[in-house]
Amino acid sequence: MPRMRCYLALPLLVACSTSSAVPETDAMPPDVTSSDVPSDPLDSPHLALGIATDDTPADDLLLVHDQYVVSYNPILNEANWVSWRTRPQDFGPAPRFAGAFAEDTMLPTGMYRVDTSAYDGPGYDRGHMLRSEERTDTEAHNIETFVMTNVVPQTADLNRGVWFDFEQYVQYQVEGTQPKDAYVIAGPVFPAACRTHQPRAAGDGCPDMGHDTDPEHRIALPTATFKIVAFMPAGAPFDAATATVAAVLMPNIDGVKYDHWYEYKSTVAEIEAATGYDIPAL
Repeated sequence: MPRMRCYLALPLLVACSTSSAVPETDAMPPDVTSSDVPSDPLDSPHLALGIATDDTPADDLLLVHDQYVVSYNPILNEANWVSWRTRPQDFGPAPRFAGAFAEDTMLPTGMYRVDTSAYDGPGYDRGHMLRSEERTDTEAHNIETFVMTNVVPQTADLNRGVWFDFEQYVQYQVEGTQPKDAYVIAGPVFPAACRTHQPRAAGDGCPDMGHDTDPEHRIALPTATFKIVAFMPAGAPFDAATATVAAVLMPNIDGVKYDHWYEYKSTVAEIEAATGYDIPAL
């Protein structure tokens, strides 16, 4: 039985699909159980921070995966944001998936789907939002992070350097002597020319990449990426009033490989201003 997936086009247009959004591999995820997918997709544990919205919901397509939730922008062909929960038990012995990133088959039929080959050549990494390491409890869960809607274009210095430095900090907090659950939202920050909410057109000034000459099939390039993490004691219900929040806003440029994450500490308010999205729980 294939895993159930749901997508929601805000406001509250709900549809479900049984298509798999993970690579074809011998290590396929197990069949869905009642604990994998909530009866109401909005009850996903990965939405504890709420559904971040701006004032133009037409380009906010909510994809409720088992391991994370994506607000997908079909105009810019990447996530507006990705949200998830990471617990100590999400780290384990499973190896990093060695196969290719997969198209997200949750995207509605007829909608353009970014293929992994679009990243071949332009000089940007496939930057995981939900980190692969944060789903190493099973091979199946690790594979589910290798879906194209879970990545945004990041320079190698950002992705493998200071962004990774913050990922390690989060892991240290989650697995530390006082274990924590991390409730996370992360995503790109686009230049103004990309944030028009209008269909892409040649010469519109939005920097992008890809091999297709059709501007509607190209991937917008962020100027920065952000991450907001709300820490709670492991196993405790999420409570915004008592959560410890760490936030970063990092430039998507070369030259930041050896920087430390705390040099880019930010606030929820600054990130909301930069992205135009309101984080309701914070």
